[in-house]
Amino acid sequence: MRLTIKLRPAFLRWLAWLILGLALVGLSACATGPRLTDHAFSFDARWDSKDVEVLDYRYGDYVMTRAPAYQLRQGQVGQMTNINGPFPRGDTLYVKWRIKSTEEIFEDTVDLKSRLPDDITRHRIYFIIKGPQLNVYLISPEKLNPNPCPPREELRRLGVSDAPDDRIFSRYCYRKIITIYPDQPKPQESK
Repeated sequence: MRLTIKLRPAFLRWLAWLILGLALVGLSACATGPRLTDHAFSFDARWDSKDVEVLDYRYGDYVMTRAPAYQLRQGQVGQMTNINGPFPRGDTLYVKWRIKSTEEIFEDTVDLKSRLPDDITRHRIYFIIKGPQLNVYLISPEKLNPNPCPPREELRRLGVSDAPDDRIFSRYCYRKIITIYPDQPKPQESK
């Protein structure tokens, strides 16, 4: 037995318009999502903030730049992260932490929208906690010339210093480092 289906031209036009419409809806959904920026977000409390336990963190609304839900439920948040690549730029940074020696708990939300330059392509957002103070830095991708890095012995000393500015400098001394929190206004764009 042979089955023959005859499609009418009107139906074929309707089907073509339907497929085209679905394709356009799919493309517009991709185009209207959050804008992706190639940058990085990181911290390492194991090294930089040894007397602190990070209890929660959230950079923007992207799922990969926050403490995973299962870690929050277990009460064991990872003490470091390093996210690199294209992902949505965050407008805020939230961090909650406990000082191990005193059991005091602190939390802070930083408005990054008013502190970050418009273009953070290839920049790194990095935070260090010192006691009750959250320190947030923006590390530029440009290498400084001449290189201001001190000799290795000095870098080692700075790397174990109690001062967050010393620690960040020991790690990124060859790049431009901008302190964006506490109390830094938005950097002026150069024209």
